[in-house]
Amino acid sequence: MKYIGKPIKRKIDPRLIRGDGRYIADLNIPGTLCAAFLRSPHAHARILGIDLEQARKLPGVVAVFGPDDGTDFDSLPVLFPHPKLVPVTQRPLDSIVHHVGEPVAMVVALNRYIAEDAIELIKVDYEPLRAVAQLDDAIKFDAPLAHQHLESNVAAHFQQSVGDAKAAMKEAPVVVHHRFKIGRVSCLPIETRGLLAKWDYNGAEPALEVFAATQSQHEMRSILAKLLKVSETNVRVIAPDVGGAFGAKAIFYVEDFLVSWAARMVKAPVRWIEDRMEHMMSSIHEREQYHEASLGVTNDGKILSVMDKMLANNGAYVPWGIIVPIMTSTLIPGPYKVPNYFCDATVLYTNTVPLAPFRGAGRPQAALILNRLLDQAAEKLGIDPVEIRRRNLIQEDEFPYRTGLMSRDGKPQIYDSGNYAKVLSEAVEISKYTEWRKRQQEYRKQGRYIGIGVASAIENTGFGSFEGATVRIEITGDITVLTSAATQGQGHETTFAQVAAEVFDVPVEKVNVREGDTGLVTYGTGTFASRMGVLVGTAIYKASQAVKDKAKAIAAAKLNCALELLEMKDGYVFMVDEPSKRISLGELAHEARGLFPGTTFPYHITPGLEVTDYFAPEAASVTGMTDIAVVEIDPNSCAIKILDYTSVHDNGKLLNPLIVKGQVQGGISNGIGTALYEEIVYDRQGQLLTSTLMDYLVPSSCEIPDMKIGHVETPSPLNPLGMKGAGESGTIPVPAVIQSAVEDALREWNIKVENIPVKPAQLRELLRHKKQVTASGIR
Repeated sequence: MKYIGKPIKRKIDPRLIRGDGRYIADLNIPGTLCAAFLRSPHAHARILGIDLEQARKLPGVVAVFGPDDGTDFDSLPVLFPHPKLVPVTQRPLDSIVHHVGEPVAMVVALNRYIAEDAIELIKVDYEPLRAVAQLDDAIKFDAPLAHQHLESNVAAHFQQSVGDAKAAMKEAPVVVHHRFKIGRVSCLPIETRGLLAKWDYNGAEPALEVFAATQSQHEMRSILAKLLKVSETNVRVIAPDVGGAFGAKAIFYVEDFLVSWAARMVKAPVRWIEDRMEHMMSSIHEREQYHEASLGVTNDGKILSVMDKMLANNGAYVPWGIIVPIMTSTLIPGPYKVPNYFCDATVLYTNTVPLAPFRGAGRPQAALILNRLLDQAAEKLGIDPVEIRRRNLIQEDEFPYRTGLMSRDGKPQIYDSGNYAKVLSEAVEISKYTEWRKRQQEYRKQGRYIGIGVASAIENTGFGSFEGATVRIEITGDITVLTSAATQGQGHETTFAQVAAEVFDVPVEKVNVREGDTGLVTYGTGTFASRMGVLVGTAIYKASQAVKDKAKAIAAAKLNCALELLEMKDGYVFMVDEPSKRISLGELAHEARGLFPGTTFPYHITPGLEVTDYFAPEAASVTGMTDIAVVEIDPNSCAIKILDYTSVHDNGKLLNPLIVKGQVQGGISNGIGTALYEEIVYDRQGQLLTSTLMDYLVPSSCEIPDMKIGHVETPSPLNPLGMKGAGESGTIPVPAVIQSAVEDALREWNIKVENIPVKPAQLRELLRHKKQVTASGIR
């Protein structure tokens, strides 16, 4: 291919590097007012009274809204319902708050400074209610209720199974167990959330235009229309430049509704920009799960049975249902053949920030469990960790592979294609795994504690339901591509242009991509779940092919020749055997519009060199990956340093290897944060203890190692270009591979590492305890 698969630099970067980005805070609409929110200091409380008058009297304040204004508000809609879910969604300006940071009042003022000053003048009389914040407490029979109208804190209880895991476990000659306590993290994009809403009253009905830092402009339009009780036709949502998202901006929040509603109430544009502390206490979190898992294997390490008991924290509400724990439960088997599997999952409400999909979305937890159990089994059997994985991987000739489980969309889970053994072999070779094992023994003699970890995992990508694209040839000969996607740094404007350029055989520079606007394409779903390349890329490919066919039909009529005698290249359609007979794409676009008003349209096609098409995949396309990490642990401080990191991925056909490499590197960096540094912590009363970046540790460039990235391309049969997703796969194996390497480094003391993130303080305590036990035994 001429353009697809080529490492072309991102078209957007020069503009962003020059500082010419256009974010929500940069928009300059005359008369825009600023909003600020008063947030609850309590994890669970009833508002007995609220005094807004002093705030309303402050000069520069335009309006102040509180719980009395929200009595007629609807709760947010239930997205992703599930038959096992007892759903509770948030209601704007409710009189009962269910987590620290929940909005209880809103100020609209001439500027943010005045709005923040007014917030300080609001007096609230709270009746504190019993709160529950931690999984260990929430599951108890006498636990405080996160929601008083519920009978328990259980949001959902479900099971996943294939075969008879219990019976197979009893018969397994070798059984290992492991506990996992996976901490909570923040999504933490550089740009926090933001929204600017403006109403237009000049038409027959009021029309709302919203500029939002969102991953899902079409979903936001739909929800706003429903909550504001206006026609969806009269709502337009535009996502300008968005400075990262990672899942935080896929959710619809009460602030999104309140800013839009307030703009209608004050009859002026209203903007709200979230500050970092607000982000930590009100934007969604993810990851927090506890697992008790067992693995039964044969004497030669073949998997017989896997059993898992999961507790998952969903916070105070279910903004995206129970997608995350469902994803974890279905993907614990990962790339391995697991004939007998059972997972019992309990999802709990707590008085904390809601949890919803964050980069990886339940898959890092899944990858952690079976990979770490295989480590335990390998040690018990004296098998190399790489070898025990190799013996259990699904083989290339076994695809499409049916796991026997149900996917998150309610359909049978089928892996479309892959070559997991080759991915593992490539990672072993690139990482110099065998050499590192030899060096590890030498370092031990020198008193250096080196550990090597390995993890293989999968990601189901390219979920539906659909995405669309409009492709148009302009009379200049340029190609315009309109998509239902929104970008937050993925490089869409380059990769999507490559797809169209490939079909039309024109330079990528001749293709202009526009997205992030409900006014461009009528329907769309959103940029999440590593789905844009697969869905939008395919929609562009299909639409481009259709436009190409229309252009050739006109050219055939103009050149008086058969279609099969024509080719398209470098902006022209020409006769193969007589290239001088040609017509430019610009001329064809002009012809397709009709030459003059009132003339008969002479071609047997629909007017215009423009086609809109949608792609709805029949199933998810599944990526595969293997990571190998080498860490060193200081025996005194237990500080952890990553010495070497290798990651090999199968993302199907790569549209742009350079961009995919950047996505993988970013994902690994994100995963290292989860594995070693980042953790949102609440006390037992639901008070947030990590509300700033002084308390919440994020890795910098100093902590991120150089990475060796490799690719194996196994095309997916589910789309014409063989694409699979790439946006999240880098994140998924990292906690497993880091925890594995840390435990390997401390193998001399036979320590089991159960927590994510892996913290030096915890390791020091484990070592201290192990040494005490050893000393006691000697005495």
